[in-house]
Amino acid sequence: FIRLPSVLSQSCAIRFRILIGSTASIDATLHTNYPLDGSPYVRTKFHQKQFNFGSQTELICEFRIQRPGPYQYYVSYKSVDASDDDRIDSITCKTDANPTLDRIYRAFKSRRTPTSYFLVDPQLTLAGQALPLDAIVLQSVSPKWLGPMKSWSPHLAASSKLGYNMLHFIPMQQRGGSDSPYSLYNQLELSDELFEDKATAEQKDLKLRETMLEMVHRHRLLGVTDMVWNHTAYNSDWLRDHPEAGFNLENSPHLRSAYELDAALVRFSRDLTDYGLDRMVRTVED
Repeated sequence: FIRLPSVLSQSCAIRFRILIGSTASIDATLHTNYPLDGSPYVRTKFHQKQFNFGSQTELICEFRIQRPGPYQYYVSYKSVDASDDDRIDSITCKTDANPTLDRIYRAFKSRRTPTSYFLVDPQLTLAGQALPLDAIVLQSVSPKWLGPMKSWSPHLAASSKLGYNMLHFIPMQQRGGSDSPYSLYNQLELSDELFEDKATAEQKDLKLRETMLEMVHRHRLLGVTDMVWNHTAYNSDWLRDHPEAGFNLENSPHLRSAYELDAALVRFSRDLTDYGLDRMVRTVED
């Protein structure tokens, strides 16, 4: 894991080195999902860059970093497995009086390293000044308890006065049957409760943008929120259309014991009065 700190208004470079003679030094190629060609980031799309001689003792591969985020990388190369049956014959060529480099090269097989990661810190600014990550003073807030966005300004002013410079909003999307912000009915649309009047998805996004601009310019607050795409409510239309996307007893049979225990606890709770027990906890003894 590599972490690259941000440098405001500047780009930085990352360099990978392989010592010549090491296992991975033959046909070494770096593969990374950092968009080397400047294209939009796609997590599953890996770009290739060849290692070149940096000196007589090492190979290098380097590129400039111009956008923040977490990225993956690995190195592909060629080598000979010591367990190969034809290793001795291929490398020493005892059976060939005039071995060729091509014949020797064919004995090498394609390999790759495990996937590793590098993280590029974002470059944050507030009121025209750089805001290092270590200088963030963050407060977590629940949007559903703040009321409609139209009434947020006093709450934002109070947070700013207390010395916070960033607000962490727990998910603001439409909630499911449990009413939990971490169990979403629709991950792609903001909750209706955040708006006084009925609004389209586009109007909601516009109002949120206006509120974020007010946070930055009037109250000197940055904002961040959770992206919980996989927190889907049991009554979500999407989940009903794609039941295979959730855990169930067909695609996850190992959960049967947990399901049966949960079902038994529900029945026990429902039938407490049948056992002469009060369903309400009123005393320490209860």
